[in-house]
Amino acid sequence: MSSLLGCLSSAARSLNAQSMGLAIVGQNIANVNTPNYARRTVDFGAVPPLESWSAGGGVEVLGIRSTRDLLVESRLGQELGYERAQSALADGLAEVSAAFGTARSSVDGALTAFFDAFANLAGDPTALSGRQAVLSEAASLAATFHDLAGRLGDARTDADTRVRSAVSEVNELATRLATVNQAMATAGAADTPQRLQYRDEQMGLIEKLSQLLQVQTVAREDGGFDVTFGNGRALVVGGIAVPLDTMRGEDGTTRLASQGVDVTAEVSGGELGGLISLRDDLIPGYLARLDTLAFSVATQVNTLHGAGFDLAGAPGQPVFTLGTVADGTAAAIAVNPALAGQPRMVAAAGSPSPGDNTTARAIAALRSARVLDGGTATFAEAFGSLVHQVGQDAATASDRRDGAAEVAREIRNMREAVSGVSLDEEAALMLRFQRAYEANARYFQSVEAALDILMQMVGR
Repeated sequence: MSSLLGCLSSAARSLNAQSMGLAIVGQNIANVNTPNYARRTVDFGAVPPLESWSAGGGVEVLGIRSTRDLLVESRLGQELGYERAQSALADGLAEVSAAFGTARSSVDGALTAFFDAFANLAGDPTALSGRQAVLSEAASLAATFHDLAGRLGDARTDADTRVRSAVSEVNELATRLATVNQAMATAGAADTPQRLQYRDEQMGLIEKLSQLLQVQTVAREDGGFDVTFGNGRALVVGGIAVPLDTMRGEDGTTRLASQGVDVTAEVSGGELGGLISLRDDLIPGYLARLDTLAFSVATQVNTLHGAGFDLAGAPGQPVFTLGTVADGTAAAIAVNPALAGQPRMVAAAGSPSPGDNTTARAIAALRSARVLDGGTATFAEAFGSLVHQVGQDAATASDRRDGAAEVAREIRNMREAVSGVSLDEEAALMLRFQRAYEANARYFQSVEAALDILMQMVGR
């Protein structure tokens, strides 16, 4: 009788185990479309026999676990961070490229019109209309430099605004991860369904953090994750978040600080890394080249104009003023106020003689003079080189973004193969657990029937 009771207990234990298997299958199927959900599996183990001649105690549930490959998860985070960095660069550079406009619609066109005005003046050096055209085109050229410098400055400001937004998102994610870490630490050591749920949340938060900046993670014994960035700067330590602070730099841009230390230069990868590179490296580089072009145009024209003579035979004054502003020469260049509305003061002659056109011809000839890039480029070629560089940088960032996206897609597929829910596989498991449950139920009924017969015999 004791053996029959043991069989009954074994059957009941097996029914519970197969029921747990069905429950896990149902959980997996329910979360087939849940982001960051890792497929659950139930581990079974044979219950050892209590007596030497016993068949065994049946089966028991050893635990429930989620299927994850942390190496694949880490690699995916790296690729997603690189993709987001290149995406931020590509988006920002697309805005910068648009600021330059089409061919001959920006500085290149204004330069051509300006030198054409001096060429026309050389054809009729005594005409007031020609001098007025020179002043008008000079003002147009200065305005074009202003406009382009302003657009580049706006693009840099937009990148800075996005930096602040990304920092806020990083801090929010770090705080949430610290909270989950703390909950994980107090949930016990065993992989309970609650701990598995926390692990899903952790991996999702770490993936989002990886898209914002390049981070390193270290698993803790209590189930949490420590997160660092840059030169080992802490972002999350167990249940404590170490937020990034923002402060205003000397150039007016947002600087990042961790525990009072400026860490802007340490931030790499992710959207933040891409935005900082765009804001602090690429756009300032374009502005510097534009400033060089504006400075060279102004100084070359002013030098020749100052050596000439106006319609009254007086020495020429500077055509352009450069000013002193933090934004640079391109934003400060302007037509000399002394010449505004005074076309007679435009110098066309190389001597006090009114009919001389030497100066006008010399300034018109500047269009083909190789005075930039070490004497190898004209003004138009230097501007064209700048436009080409912007386009090339944008294309490179776009290609790298697409390449990283493809790599990330492949790694996602690898993760899906390990952690994803396959409806076909779950359907097969469901049928398997169902059949096992039915078989154990029949076995339970058979043992129960045998016990009833035995009890009837004893009762007689």
